[in-house]
Amino acid sequence: MRASEEYSTINRFAAIAPVDVKGLIEALGIQYQKAFLNDNISGMLERMSNGRFKITVNATHKETRQRFTAAHELGHYINHRNLIGDGIDDNKAYRSTAEGMYHNKDIGPLEETEANKFAAIVLMPGPMVKQEYQANQNTDELARKFGVSERALKWRLVNLKLATKIEVGLN
Repeated sequence: MRASEEYSTINRFAAIAPVDVKGLIEALGIQYQKAFLNDNISGMLERMSNGRFKITVNATHKETRQRFTAAHELGHYINHRNLIGDGIDDNKAYRSTAEGMYHNKDIGPLEETEANKFAAIVLMPGPMVKQEYQANQNTDELARKFGVSERALKWRLVNLKLATKIEVGLN
């Protein structure tokens, strides 16, 4: 699939909240699964023997975390495919770690930040968040609407400059 087709698919899925992240991943030709991983591992992206990719999220983590992790790993696929090698796994802080199967030293803090931003944009599209927040400033309800943690929603509001950290209770 060409990059323009990938972004078109992402935009189509991101038009409806909560974003069907599993459906999006599969629409891009990536296998998706939940598995019982080391508790400190949130997820991984791996290149399979046929050259395709698979995203695995930790089945024991909360659904909101699984969704963010899946979108984060998709961010690596979209933005860092040339750095993936055999794979990458991310711990709870979304850093590649030796605790998992794939400690990828080519993925550093910059790439992890990019993957986090990608996940936030896909799961909480700016125009939709702005519209919903103007209509209802209850962050708990908005987080449920977008299928994310309340903390992730609050950070998105701050990053979109719709609220300050003090206004949403982030320190």
